[in-house]
Amino acid sequence: MTIEDYDFILEELQQVIEDAKVLMTRFDAEEADKSLSAEYHTLHELYQRAVKSQETYTHEMLDMLEGQAIAG
Repeated sequence: MTIEDYDFILEELQQVIEDAKVLMTRFDAEEADKSLSAEYHTLHELYQRAVKSQETYTHEMLDMLEGQAIAG
């Protein structure tokens, strides 16, 4: 993958994270987290997966950049 690929993926993951935060806040405000607990749980899992993926891709990109700095 290229740095541009990583940038694109990280931007998309950030959007998923932000959207999930907004939805979780709305769930909480409307107390839908109680009446739609399965959906809220699924949303929270999606948020956690996106954060974990963002961390993984960030480390991979930094490792790539470090490798390029050492080589070049």
